[in-house]
Amino acid sequence: MNAKGHKFVRFEDWKSESSFSIEQEDSINHGNHKRKARPSVSAVLKSIGRRLESGSEKMKNLRRASVVHPVSDGQKKMPPKKKILDPQGPVLQKWNKIFVITCVMAVSVDPIFFYIPVIDNAKKCLDLSETLQITASVLRTFFDLFYILRIIFQFKTGFIARSSRVFGRGELIDDPVAIMKRYLTSHFVIDILSIIPLPQVIVLAINPNLKTSDPFVAKDLLKYTVLIQYVPRLWRIYPLFKEVTRTSGILTETAWAGAAFNLFLYMLASHVVGAIWYMLSIESESAGAES
Repeated sequence: MNAKGHKFVRFEDWKSESSFSIEQEDSINHGNHKRKARPSVSAVLKSIGRRLESGSEKMKNLRRASVVHPVSDGQKKMPPKKKILDPQGPVLQKWNKIFVITCVMAVSVDPIFFYIPVIDNAKKCLDLSETLQITASVLRTFFDLFYILRIIFQFKTGFIARSSRVFGRGELIDDPVAIMKRYLTSHFVIDILSIIPLPQVIVLAINPNLKTSDPFVAKDLLKYTVLIQYVPRLWRIYPLFKEVTRTSGILTETAWAGAAFNLFLYMLASHVVGAIWYMLSIESESAGAES
């Protein structure tokens, strides 16, 4: 009986110890399950957002790196684009005002050629003043150089497309080929005709030979050349003045400058009329002396 009871007691102890160990393992396993719990939805979304941000930054870096392409030896370098001037830019507006003033001054210089024929009272014959020949030729050449610069600017100045002139400023055309075609088909011929140095050639090259042989032919040749070329020299002022008033609104910035400019125009008109009157009087006097 004692042996059996002892065995029963030991069985109970083993059972209790085994049950205690099983419970301990369950508690440990349960704790491990708690430690290995699944992440929440917000944490997953944050991790996805971080990955997307890092991916977008990598794409931006790749795009920035793809902007600069090293040119290999076999590839041809593109020629640099020519600088095109803005027709409404402040620099070109100032130059256009200078061109208007120089064109008006050039028109005032041309009538000086009409004062070149003079009457020699001692010999009672027609003569040509050498001082006025040199003065008129130098002044005309000086003012024509400014207009040559104006022609160069026309080949480098963009224009506003007419189809885009609906609202606002419009589209600026900066294609050099389109600019050249537009200028060649508009005012290029008039500009070239206005700067041809025909009076200078007649005064400095032809008149010295005709002065001794036939001064009347030299006078008539100079008169008709200046009168014919005076038309394109006057006509070229109109588009230039129109462009200045369209871009900047006014030619002069102050009232007194505008009044002085208008006064100069009246003086120019009287100067032209006086030069033509002098030429007609010289012709009448020389015709009377010849008869």
